[in-house]
Amino acid sequence: MTNPIPTSVPISAIGSEIILEARDVIKRYPGNLALDHVTFRVHRNAVNVLIGENGAGKSTLMRILAGVEASDSGTIVLDGKPVELRSPRAATAHGISIVHQELALMPNLDIAENIFAGRELIRNFAFVDRTHEDSRSTTALDHLRKPMAARTSVSQLSLGCRQIVELARTVDHGAKIVILDEPTSALSTSETNSLFKVIEGLKRSGVTIIYISHRLDELLELGDHFTVLRGGRIVGEAPRNQINHTWIVERMSGHSHAAESQKPPAQLLEQALSVQNLYLSPSTEDETAPSPLTNVSFCLQRGEILGIYGLLGSGRTELLEALAGARRYRGKILLDGRHLSLTTVCDAVKAGLVLVPEDRQRDGLIPDLSIRENIALAGSRGLFLSRTTETARVQAVASKLKLAAHNLELPVTLLSGGNQQKVLLARCLMRSPKVLLLDEPTRGVDVGTKREIYRILKNLAAQGLSVLFTSSEIEETRVLGDRVLVLCQGSIAGEFTRHDLTDEALFAAASPRRSEAPIPVEFHP
Repeated sequence: MTNPIPTSVPISAIGSEIILEARDVIKRYPGNLALDHVTFRVHRNAVNVLIGENGAGKSTLMRILAGVEASDSGTIVLDGKPVELRSPRAATAHGISIVHQELALMPNLDIAENIFAGRELIRNFAFVDRTHEDSRSTTALDHLRKPMAARTSVSQLSLGCRQIVELARTVDHGAKIVILDEPTSALSTSETNSLFKVIEGLKRSGVTIIYISHRLDELLELGDHFTVLRGGRIVGEAPRNQINHTWIVERMSGHSHAAESQKPPAQLLEQALSVQNLYLSPSTEDETAPSPLTNVSFCLQRGEILGIYGLLGSGRTELLEALAGARRYRGKILLDGRHLSLTTVCDAVKAGLVLVPEDRQRDGLIPDLSIRENIALAGSRGLFLSRTTETARVQAVASKLKLAAHNLELPVTLLSGGNQQKVLLARCLMRSPKVLLLDEPTRGVDVGTKREIYRILKNLAAQGLSVLFTSSEIEETRVLGDRVLVLCQGSIAGEFTRHDLTDEALFAAASPRRSEAPIPVEFHP
């Protein structure tokens, strides 16, 4: 049997040579040169960071290396020999695996079935060996410090846990080059730290990592070699000891960024939203399971941006889903002093509570529709629709958000992640909401677009819109929130203003009082 975790390699050999090289790669789409003579070098047994704003060409280059797409010209060299990666299966055969940001799991199957989908373990020439699959799945999950029952249905897992299953599948494949596209975008701080330990162990075991993320702090902590793409071209390449935060940002954007000014929030007096003693029943039939939310109470002022911070499983997403009418709850929700009874999403939208979900691909966008149609979904009212009026409204809100789309009739899937997020924001604004709910508003969004979204939200708040958001990024929580509430195990564990918020206080409030002992991570046969 192939060992999914390679044996150890000498530390002196880490990152000392090129294992994979994409030479002079060109890729064109209609009206767009996605990759312009790109030469990308991947160092053996190292974490190779690929950085760039949305639309820079990162995903296109990774799809070529993973065999999903073919380049128009150029050469792929693996271990010094040219190879043809005509399909994902061919790439896997050469030891190259990719974990996409938008996960590709089958929710109707359990964890082990997903990990071994397409390569089932067979016994007696006819039967799937579920016992062996369960055992190997458990081992892979333990390596990722996320023990889960192998026969748990993926449909029951949170986005963060689904990410872990994708990583477990890649680990069990035994790949020698693993491409990780935004692997921590849905993970809590503790899970991110566990993932980093796993990556370091895999690196020292002979696995080469290509790592894509917009979180610069984690890149500086984890990366060994850095390559920056901008506008389909390589604009920077250097080892870790030659780069810093400024080096990255300037090459990504093409100019230096001064730190954003932090003006104190205006005095807020008028209450918009009041949540009193909110309680959610467990989503499972097990009555002994802990409640996602217990006795949660808070107020949101008009024109205020209120952040909700918490680790995975703290109840932050469940809170927004309850306010958006997607979960049954007990307690009181008052908007402008009026008691609301939210039994459906439609109830919440009519009242003025609109949610931008965490997973835009699964829960937000409709890929078969155009950009215009995705935005207009929320603004359609009445029995008869005026295409002219609808298009004018869509164009107005798209222009307000500086949506980078020259033709709104194009499929929404052609937009970068940041612009897709703007489409969801535009859809919500079409409803003229009183409270805008955002679950991880900049997940998978580059630095430049993040700042744009921050400016958009601050401008909306200045115009009187109340904003409630969750984030797993401490920097985002600090920059965006006028106030921050911390959730821990379903209850509010702390409240901070932007000016008294510190990393230490935030982590202390978000961490459970009691935690299980960490699962040891081993890297040997």
